[in-house]
Amino acid sequence: MKRDKIIKMTEEFVRQNLKGHDSGHDWLHIDRVRRLAAFINRQESVADPFVLEISALLHDSADSKFSGRKDEYGYEQIGKFIETAGMTEIKDHVINVIRNISFSNKNPSGSLNDPVLLIVQDADRLDAIGAIGIARAFNYGGFRNNAIYLPDSNPDSKDSSTIAHFYEKLLKLRDMMNTPTGRSIAEERHQFLEIFLKKFIEEWEFDYNQQ
Repeated sequence: MKRDKIIKMTEEFVRQNLKGHDSGHDWLHIDRVRRLAAFINRQESVADPFVLEISALLHDSADSKFSGRKDEYGYEQIGKFIETAGMTEIKDHVINVIRNISFSNKNPSGSLNDPVLLIVQDADRLDAIGAIGIARAFNYGGFRNNAIYLPDSNPDSKDSSTIAHFYEKLLKLRDMMNTPTGRSIAEERHQFLEIFLKKFIEEWEFDYNQQ
């Protein structure tokens, strides 16, 4: 089967799989990650473009926080799709990328220095910071009915507010980039996070009693 047909099949599988996800984890997020990954790889020239694109397309398809099922169910479905699409030879490679890409994965395993993993991980993390990252954070917070901000809590505590999420995750991503290109893009996006947080706190703490 030709690669362009396989990519179209993968796109359709992903679109169907993402039904019910919030708009910060929808098809448009997947497509941004795919395009970011391709851009990084054009600068770095270290990964197979086809495996990279398939991995980027499938990177959220086992996400249990939306499916309500265990991650292993998602991996099984991805594995079956990969075989059906005639990509058996890259099945283990792609699933290794998907298993290890998440920020929340505390027990990574397998090939952690794989260029495909490093690039897709950078692309996914870049989409979580900057202006789009801010929009996604508040969108997901609304989706989960989380507070915007809980001013009486410690900013480093895991309170469930969206602003707390900046300190728990988003502000850490710049220093977790794997590639020179990823680090370059992340620097500007990180600065935008800091500007936003500074302005947010200034407005939240506005003194309404001032003369």
